[in-house]
Amino acid sequence: MITFRPMPPLVSSLRRHRSSSHRVLAALIVAAALLASRDVSAQSTLSHTDDAAPLPAGMLRLRVVSAWTRFDARFAAGGGTTPLGSELSSDALGVAQLPRLAPVEAGLRTLTADPATRLSFGRLVVGSNARIVTTPIALDYGVTRRFTVGIVVPIVQTRRVIQAQVNPGGTANVGFVPASSRTPAADANLAVVTAYQNAAAGLGALIVTCQQNPGRAGCAPVNANPSDAAEVRALASRYASGVAALGTTPTAVRVAPQANSDLAQVINAQRLALNVRLQQYLGAGAGSPTSVYLTPFAFTYQDLQGTRESPGLLQSDVAGGLDSLHTTDRLGIGDVGLGAQLLVFDRFQHDTTRPTALQTRMLVGATVRFATSRPDSARSLADIPTGEGAGVEVRGAFDLVVGRAGGTVAARFVRSFARTAEASLVGDPESVFPFPVFGLRARRAGDLVGLDLTPRYFINEIFALDAHYGLERIGATAYDAVTVAVTDPCTECVGLASIPTTLADARTAQRVGFGFRYSTVDAFARGRARYPIELSFAHLETIRGDVGQPKGSRDQIQVRLFYRLRR
Repeated sequence: MITFRPMPPLVSSLRRHRSSSHRVLAALIVAAALLASRDVSAQSTLSHTDDAAPLPAGMLRLRVVSAWTRFDARFAAGGGTTPLGSELSSDALGVAQLPRLAPVEAGLRTLTADPATRLSFGRLVVGSNARIVTTPIALDYGVTRRFTVGIVVPIVQTRRVIQAQVNPGGTANVGFVPASSRTPAADANLAVVTAYQNAAAGLGALIVTCQQNPGRAGCAPVNANPSDAAEVRALASRYASGVAALGTTPTAVRVAPQANSDLAQVINAQRLALNVRLQQYLGAGAGSPTSVYLTPFAFTYQDLQGTRESPGLLQSDVAGGLDSLHTTDRLGIGDVGLGAQLLVFDRFQHDTTRPTALQTRMLVGATVRFATSRPDSARSLADIPTGEGAGVEVRGAFDLVVGRAGGTVAARFVRSFARTAEASLVGDPESVFPFPVFGLRARRAGDLVGLDLTPRYFINEIFALDAHYGLERIGATAYDAVTVAVTDPCTECVGLASIPTTLADARTAQRVGFGFRYSTVDAFARGRARYPIELSFAHLETIRGDVGQPKGSRDQIQVRLFYRLRR
């Protein structure tokens, strides 16, 4: 018969073996520290780790958990998955991702006389995988047999690998104008704008003159078709405004049509056709003899990402100074927590007599979490934060053992507090490509509700096999409303000056797994083991989740060490 029999006998036994266990305890702490130096998940606390075992008065318990979470896909609509990084990918990188380019696209539509014209930097293909390594190190102290206090210090490492292909196949129709080419580009565009503005002004004056004096020299073509003359004047004015949208100063030029693209050919064809019509009324030489600035270079990886010497498209004001798409690594302290737990009841047998048929116990606890992790920034498109800031957690665990069978039912509720973070002030701040007007906003992560079931089979008094099921729901992330007027050069892109509170979607995930537990705590208490130690392992797979929820796996190891501080 197997019994779950932790603590009171353990206390007296520890006194007898205290001196002889010092070196072993030190070695185990070093081993636990080595485990902690490996990688794990970005949560300060982890599910599938704690049961309802109480801690005796005067006893110190060191708990080290090391959990490795990996994922390279997200759940999609219909039950399938999409590769991680697909949210950053695009068949035609353009206004949908970088809305400040909307005036440039509108200008290109004017120059091509085609409302379906799309500005495109070509395909953007992003591949990605992520690894989150969390090592919560906890110290618990038994104030009384029923009341325990503790501290949790999570060491968190997050790593997201990014591999980006920019404009594969050369499908872009525009390119990024580097700083060295912006002055000649602006001069070329300004010359075209000036030529068509002068032509429109000259034709407009001629139309007025011919209306007042139809017999004046040069009025015959205008008198023959005055409506066409008015239309040509309007076309010249619109063409000038379309070119102006591409930029006529070095500070405004960022994008230009590619010289070898169909877009450039259509723009030039429209220019030549307009010149013919202008010359019909104004004579030879009317219009612009040169085209808008056309970049001779295809859009490349360096144009998007930039280099140390030259910022790229993402770092420009068009994108609001976003970080480049690159592999990110973080290592630091997560959100430190102070907590307490109370043993509600304990009907486990603590002596060496034959256990009763049913043994139960229940533990409840609460933790206050402090914002010791680094706040996230919306300027990084691929970073994984190491914590959600301050908050509170309430949890409970219930153990049950009948003969060789048993298990743990654990539940937890986590509520995060608002913390200040850099976020977009326009539109959806949780967007993959946020609108490039950034400022400090109060952000609160959604409430987390979790339920974990751990059936257990005891092979003997030391070894047990576990099965795991976890259900977790994370509520929507909330932001405070923008209360100040948002100004931006692209007023038609901004829309509203302020926006209401924005919410991201809530998500639910289900995980299943298996594990084992090695524990000499009970055996040590009965004098059949030299040292008290507990080691557990669990492997978990996310089998179901809402759209956008990462689909991954987690492996975690927990070590528990006991040491008596007082009688």
